Amino acid sequence: MLLALVLLASGVGSGPQCTGVYEQGALLACRTIPLASVSLSDETGLAASFKADAQGRFVLGLSRDAAPKMVLKACNAKWKCASRLLVITPHDYEIERIDGLPPGKVSTFSKTQLAHIRKSSARKKKAFATLGDVNGYLEGFAKPVQKARISGHFGAQRILNGKPKRPHMGMDFAVPKGTPIKAPAAGVVTLADDDLYFEGGTVFVDHGQGLVSVFMHMSKIDVEDGQQINKGEVLGQVGATGRATGPHLHWSLKWKNRYYVNPESALALDTTSLR
Repeated sequence: MLLALVLLASGVGSGPQCTGVYEQGALLACRTIPLASVSLSDETGLAASFKADAQGRFVLGLSRDAAPKMVLKACNAKWKCASRLLVITPHDYEIERIDGLPPGKVSTFSKTQLAHIRKSSARKKKAFATLGDVNGYLEGFAKPVQKARISGHFGAQRILNGKPKRPHMGMDFAVPKGTPIKAPAAGVVTLADDDLYFEGGTVFVDHGQGLVSVFMHMSKIDVEDGQQINKGEVLGQVGATGRATGPHLHWSLKWKNRYYVNPESALALDTTSLR
């Protein structure tokens, strides 16, 4: 049972130590023993497993619907383990209604559109699976655009043209078309595509530790696949391409190709303990 797995004294410390807000959708900065095998689980079973780096560092993503209690476990090479019970605060998600979208961007698709959707999905799948040995996340995260109104929040239930759809898994910044988009942290571009079906002009940036930023609806892209970028470097410009009713930047942050986490928690996260 979860309640019995609070701490295990096993020669690998008192369990991983993390900083950040223990809330659904949050990103945490953690340390344990070097190269530890780390797992996250709840009462339904294993949610994720991965390895800490050579300094024992890792970032931990909690899903939008993370369970109220989860166990974070770290094991050394001899499988001596220490576990920590995480108590997760629920997040009160908003409901966002967006009307006026073309039917072909919501529910009715032609054969040509379906082919475009499949091609876009394949490109995204490949990019999410291309994770490099980088550590741009160690610098912490900054807003990709400045002086913007937040027009969409992470986790909000989307009602598109009156029909319930998937939750909004990112953060929207309402700014004029042409506004420069800057990298919130250093990393490597794993996708630069100006014609994804729903996303329009899109850039993926791998920041390390399985953290991938996704920037959508861009009107211009100034980087290319495989390019190394620095924090604050211009990626392109804000637009209204793909499924958008007006110019804005959608920024998503996916953790280890498992689920999206709240970009606002990344902006607030202090990564000093990992440096």
